[in-house]
Amino acid sequence: MAIIHPLMKHLATMARRSPQGRRILALAAMLVWIGLVLYPNPFPLWQSVDRLMHPPVDPAAAETLAAQLPDDPVLIDAFSRDYIRYESAWSIYGMPWYFPSVAEAIEDGAGDCQAQALVAASIFEAKGVPYTLNYSFDHVWVDYEGKQLTSLEDPAQSIMASGEGGWLALMPSHLPLAEIVEQRMRFHWLPMPLERKLLLELGVIVILFWAESLPQALRTRISGARTAEARGTRAAGTGLGQ
Repeated sequence: MAIIHPLMKHLATMARRSPQGRRILALAAMLVWIGLVLYPNPFPLWQSVDRLMHPPVDPAAAETLAAQLPDDPVLIDAFSRDYIRYESAWSIYGMPWYFPSVAEAIEDGAGDCQAQALVAASIFEAKGVPYTLNYSFDHVWVDYEGKQLTSLEDPAQSIMASGEGGWLALMPSHLPLAEIVEQRMRFHWLPMPLERKLLLELGVIVILFWAESLPQALRTRISGARTAEARGTRAAGTGLGQ
């Protein structure tokens, strides 16, 4: 007698009766696929999230640099931006986003705004210069007395500042979504290697096709299994009647 797997029945029921269920399955599959393509090893991602929530300012790692610099915060800030050459995480670490330690940033001599701000903050602490580390949705920077803010360094967009109660303790009063999306595309998508882009897009297309064809495929398979089961039952009944 044919046996229909309970999970298959459940998926078939969800796919047949609930378009929303199909979309949820497809969305979950896409998220898993995107994660695997972008971070085959997920450890750097978890490490980066932890460092994002707890910025690893490390004055000890910056002592050698601090000893070579005056106590002028403007010069320290400028030095950090020059010393840490601005490059995307794709070009340095082969992933869309990575939050390095101070030692890693200094050794690499390159990084994004996170690395530049982290090195500057570490030098400030090593020299006892007051500062504030600020985060917005598309930038990280250090603020200090006499700082000349750039267009990206807008306190109205800040969602976190050191010593201000943690993430989202500061609610941004200005949120330029178009600029944020443009920055994310320029930093995360454009530098992505072509083979990763193709792999990502191909997987999404396959999942969408699977999500559309799955309900009919499951219905056909289950219908065939039930037909075989019914035939077996009739054949068994005929044998007993003889």
